[in-house]
Amino acid sequence: MKAHILIVEDEATLYERLRKHLVKENYSVDKYTPSVHEAIYRINLKRPDIVLLDIDLKGDLTGLDLGQLLYDDYGIPFIYVTDYDDDQTFYKGLETNHDNFMVKTKPRLDMKVLLRTIQTVLHKKEVNQEPIIKDSILAYVGYINDLKELGANEIAQVPVDYKDILFFTTNEKDYNTPEAKQERVRLKPNYARLKVSDGNSYYLPLNLSSLCKSLPHYFVRISEDYIINIKHDSFDGRINGKRLQLGNQVFRISNTYSHEFEKRANFFYQSLEK
Repeated sequence: MKAHILIVEDEATLYERLRKHLVKENYSVDKYTPSVHEAIYRINLKRPDIVLLDIDLKGDLTGLDLGQLLYDDYGIPFIYVTDYDDDQTFYKGLETNHDNFMVKTKPRLDMKVLLRTIQTVLHKKEVNQEPIIKDSILAYVGYINDLKELGANEIAQVPVDYKDILFFTTNEKDYNTPEAKQERVRLKPNYARLKVSDGNSYYLPLNLSSLCKSLPHYFVRISEDYIINIKHDSFDGRINGKRLQLGNQVFRISNTYSHEFEKRANFFYQSLEK
């Protein structure tokens, strides 16, 4: 089975025509969806890979309203398939960042062109797809094996907002200075600990290299031991170039990661040096 398609169209006969053609091409097609409210319900039940979207729909909201939601909130590609061929509607559609705009009455919708357009949009999505960055993460309150002893009603995982995380580390404890290497106690292999603003720590069954691939851009690795949040309110700044202060802790930037740190710092903070 190919991709799953949601058709948001208030003309039942056109919906059925489109559905038959798409099913014949082995796409799965969601149920008849004539309004924005119904579309949101369908998306929440089963997320489509692409949406074919009419502009004139049942209800108070138009396809342009839904198009903006698809781009801003859902990140789902969509193609306008509409009767409207005027410049005003076209330019309003452009503002919603659609993937294509097709007029269905010139003199009638060309199914071959529509299919190729769908295939092109889905191909671009697959090639250019980046991991979706969420606002928060589910972290464990301890090592997974240890949590098996928890009672049936005890919480094993908690949601943590990324903005509240100070750093990720491979160390079991916090150290005020980077020089205290002789005191360091490491976590179990392939585990990371995250420290939160309120002082609590939680655990993830991932190493730092794996974490770097899925974290928001403001988390930057500075050493073999640490990934820090350079946009946290507790980021106090740099100490003599290679050292940083985040909250009450001082960190050292290793040579291996200094170039990437400089790029991230220049991205988030303006420098007025000549």
